[in-house]
Amino acid sequence: MKIFGWLADRSGCGYYRLMLPGAELAKRGHDVMLDGALPAAAKSGECDVVIGQRTCNEGASVTWQKIARAGHTKLVFETDDLLSAVDPSNRAAHRFYDAETVRRYHENMAVADVITVTTDRLAEHARTVNPTAAIHVLPNMIPAWLLGHERPSAGDLVTIGWRGGLSHGRDFGELAKPLRRFLQHPSNRDRVEFHAMGAPYHERVATRHGRTRWTGWHEAVGDFLRAVDFDVAVIPLRPSVFNEAKSDLALVEMSALGIPSIVSVWPGSPYTAHAAAGPVARFAGDWAEHLHDLVNDAEAREQLGKQAREWAAGRTIEGNAYRWEEAYS
Repeated sequence: MKIFGWLADRSGCGYYRLMLPGAELAKRGHDVMLDGALPAAAKSGECDVVIGQRTCNEGASVTWQKIARAGHTKLVFETDDLLSAVDPSNRAAHRFYDAETVRRYHENMAVADVITVTTDRLAEHARTVNPTAAIHVLPNMIPAWLLGHERPSAGDLVTIGWRGGLSHGRDFGELAKPLRRFLQHPSNRDRVEFHAMGAPYHERVATRHGRTRWTGWHEAVGDFLRAVDFDVAVIPLRPSVFNEAKSDLALVEMSALGIPSIVSVWPGSPYTAHAAAGPVARFAGDWAEHLHDLVNDAEAREQLGKQAREWAAGRTIEGNAYRWEEAYS
């Protein structure tokens, strides 16, 4: 197949949804091109498949609709978030995905031949927009090298870590108070630290006695993952319609690195299904209790990290690229 992937970005979403699977499909012999600009070959019908990543900008939407009307190319609409339900607390995204942008997003989804999503909840939404399209749930996958990567260490300190962007302000609020109290407790001050990677949420838990540090984003996703040095990962997620459609990528990444995680579970959480599937994480009801248990028990951290890594071995792009191949074929 001659495949063109129309990237919305080259950060995490572009990496996991187009760049990583695209590289694997190229290894399988397909002609794969990825770019943020649409080449003439994609417009003229020379490509077998054109994939639009959450296409919704005004100019891009005009072009997408023209290709759809021409009918000479299979159109795949790729989306990994419920963009019609962005939380107002995520101010930049909420402003961007205004009513007009969401209308274009849905109009472009409605003319696609195929829709690819990350979760069943997103698939349900896609069916309401385009009931005739072939809809494929393609969960986020990780590169296999993560499973053998030996992560860096902070030495004698036990590092509690969180990774994510500025959009997670209210999610982090689920954790901030118990984590701040935990860090400033006299028994933890000289042996535990909190490391925020991505957005500077260390500021939310910083106290006079609690140890915190921050690492910003790296230019490449792979470099970012290689820099993760957590002993325990915390993955808070508050109940919301938007979060019901989110993927479990944060847990998969940490698990692939052998890092035990504490995650939020509630009806509809992307982590709830894993709570019944086996010991891949600790499931937060009481953050302080789980933090205490894992920080004070190195053997438990090692065992849970090992189990998590074994589980994540089933979520590599190398072992699952055929799913993308089937969706595009």
